[in-house]
Amino acid sequence: MGKSLKSYLSTLKLVFFLFLSFQIFGEDIPKETELSEKDILTAKLQQEAVGRNIINALRYGRFALAEFEWKKIENSNLQEAEYHYLKGSLFYSRLEWNDAKANLTKSLTLNPKHEAASFLLGMTYAQEDNWVKAKDVWVDALDLSPYNPFYYYNIGVAHFVLGDWSKAIDVLKKAEEYKPNYAEARMLLAQCYVENGNLDLSKTILESILELEPRNEKAHNLLGRVIYQINRDSKKALVHLKNERTLGWRERKVYGRSFFEMRNWKRAESIFRYVAFSPFADESDEVLYLNILLNLGWEEKANEYFRFAETKVKNSSVIGNAYRSLLVSHEGKTLLYHYFKTR
Repeated sequence: MGKSLKSYLSTLKLVFFLFLSFQIFGEDIPKETELSEKDILTAKLQQEAVGRNIINALRYGRFALAEFEWKKIENSNLQEAEYHYLKGSLFYSRLEWNDAKANLTKSLTLNPKHEAASFLLGMTYAQEDNWVKAKDVWVDALDLSPYNPFYYYNIGVAHFVLGDWSKAIDVLKKAEEYKPNYAEARMLLAQCYVENGNLDLSKTILESILELEPRNEKAHNLLGRVIYQINRDSKKALVHLKNERTLGWRERKVYGRSFFEMRNWKRAESIFRYVAFSPFADESDEVLYLNILLNLGWEEKANEYFRFAETKVKNSSVIGNAYRSLLVSHEGKTLLYHYFKTR
């Protein structure tokens, strides 16, 4: 009995001693998850190589290849800024904006000078129709790359969507300064001048674009609108307004009015119907469409449209403004400079 008790006490002392030793010295025991300098270097080189493959795959829309490459580093123990940028890029390509923002923000937290993460974060906000936030992020990105014409261009797009024509003009001029003959910037600059009321300068820019690109349909469409607004000359406007499928809603108004003034009522009606029932139709558009219907002898349709227009006035304040904003935002997304594609 005495020996058994003594043995038990000895064992207890040993266990207690080992417990104390672990508490005192345990922190000095190397952890299996800690990486050596060699492991860190190897992981960085792998992420660099795989990252290039992922970004190149995304640029060319090879999404399956990008996902395949990501699997190689998905479980990496080295999760620094570049890791989260690549992860955010994949989420962006999948249209998963919240996860993209979370990873891109994490990347910038770890490395505030990660230029690509900053640019893509702005793109993500733009895809969510948050153009104010997108613009602010791109403005911050200019601190990292103050001579990047694509940043200035996208900031110009944001100002265009927000209706800040003067600010858009200023930054688009910067884009052209750092990338001479930047066609997209010149085209948007001409459009901003139209919206700002400087039609003559817009016309000069558009004519210079068409000298270099005679088949540029977008430039032709905008020039047709400008010519009509300057001279009210339907025939000259229609020389440039040729392809109805490529017309924006602003140019479609001019296109329909031109056929109306040439007394081609049926053609005018088929074109102007889109404008008349859109949230962009103002009172003069509604009156014109009623006039077209009456000239065609369609009095019943004219009465129906009159009732529709009256109802729209009563209900257009909230939903009309929201719809107009969404359409302009959608237009802005088609104008943006993208690093790579989405699915």
